[in-house]
Amino acid sequence: MVDLTVRLELLMVSAQTTGLAENNTMTGLDPDYRHRTTLRFSWALLILFSIGAIGRLVVQHLPAALVWLGAVNVLVSLIVYLLIRSRRFPGAESTLVLVLCLFCTIPLYLGTGGVNSQYIYFMTLIPMMAALLGSVRLTWTVCIIQMLLLFLMFLFGEQIPDLTGYPYLEEKTRVRTVWLMLGVFIGSYFGVYFRKAYDEQSALLDKLAGIDHLTGLLNRRGLKSRLDEELQRSARSGSPLSVLMLDVDFFKQFNDKYGHAAGDECLIKVARCLRKQTRAEDIVSRYGGEEFLIVLINADVKETITVAEKLRHAITELSPVAGSAKISVTIGAASLPASEPLETLPHAEELIRQADEALYRGKEAGRNRVEVSQALSSASQRA
Repeated sequence: MVDLTVRLELLMVSAQTTGLAENNTMTGLDPDYRHRTTLRFSWALLILFSIGAIGRLVVQHLPAALVWLGAVNVLVSLIVYLLIRSRRFPGAESTLVLVLCLFCTIPLYLGTGGVNSQYIYFMTLIPMMAALLGSVRLTWTVCIIQMLLLFLMFLFGEQIPDLTGYPYLEEKTRVRTVWLMLGVFIGSYFGVYFRKAYDEQSALLDKLAGIDHLTGLLNRRGLKSRLDEELQRSARSGSPLSVLMLDVDFFKQFNDKYGHAAGDECLIKVARCLRKQTRAEDIVSRYGGEEFLIVLINADVKETITVAEKLRHAITELSPVAGSAKISVTIGAASLPASEPLETLPHAEELIRQADEALYRGKEAGRNRVEVSQALSSASQRA
């Protein structure tokens, strides 16, 4: 049976090593989510303002100013919807929707009695929309703007016209102002609360999607982003970077002889050994099946070969399951030399391909050995 304790330990180590994203961004699992959500909100606002502009004409006689204001709101809503749909301003889509809400509602408040406006109840919904589409900071900014607007409408309530003809009542205005301020604050608070919870869960899901469920190490998805970052960092700082590709020798025969549960436990123990024998800053991942890939940060040629031999010897000392034969690994190594110019920086796939080619040469040469790429071998001779 697979050692569940070991697996949980590996997951904890991986989470500590890689860290969880703590920001106000949508999950990387679906990068188009923000655009689709914003587009739906802009479409809903267009429908809402259209129904409001047409419906009010049917049920109530409105002054010409409000009719034209309704028409302008529909036109602006249509323009915002088309802009978001065109993806012309991907970084400003959320702001466009919120500005649309304020642009369309504030004139309605100021033309229909301020705090006593029939449209004032929309005010409590806008902070929640800001939390869903924007960020925590944007939500509190919208909250402050609306609280200030409410306070000013209360102070100058008697001077604000009501084109619908309803009388101004000071006591009603005072009570409405208090409850509306409370509603805006509560809407903002819960919007921020759920936004933070959503971001935390999204970051966790995004991170777990990059972790191999069996070993707790990074999988290919998690490895790619980390390796790309380290390649850029290495090129900027002029520090070396090396990649080790490991393959458990004759793993299929091991699985056939001892069973898949034993094979899983074997992979878990290999993963645990790799993590234990490498530094905290090094990146250890399960590349697929019985293959593992390690990124050695700031490791020169000699250090890379030394680490590879140390890993190979450590794994030969493992006892995967009681009564099973010892296992071995073949390791291929590739390296990004120090001071590699940024313009000649290889892609992560190219560095992995070099290590993979060295791995297969090691297999052809008899397995249970370390084989270096030709570039790394040449660099070793020069060193």
